[in-house]
Amino acid sequence: MSAYIDTQPAGLQLAVSLYALRRKRDAVADRKGLFGEPGWDILLDLFIAEKRRSELQVSSVCLDASVPSTTILRWIARLERDGLIYRIADNSDARRRYVRLTDDGRALMQSVFNAIGSVPA
Repeated sequence: MSAYIDTQPAGLQLAVSLYALRRKRDAVADRKGLFGEPGWDILLDLFIAEKRRSELQVSSVCLDASVPSTTILRWIARLERDGLIYRIADNSDARRRYVRLTDDGRALMQSVFNAIGSVPA
């Protein structure tokens, strides 16, 4: 994971709130994939993981998004082509791959959070 200084720690709180709101909305709708925003879900999940200093495997991203894995894999490929995320192999297990935000991906998320401001409690 590339080193950086978190100059806006409130970003994690906002990201977690947005993630929780999406999951609540999806639970109430009770229709899997009705409000699908896979690109946003992936970026939000990776942003939260990075802020918590944890890693997400490709397989975890697929499970967390609550949409078919083929859809998530296409979105991962697209976000990678757009330069917002990248995949990296695990040094101890070549079968395992992690997904991380690029500097551009991190900057995009921070810009979105700055534009949103805050989520009311």
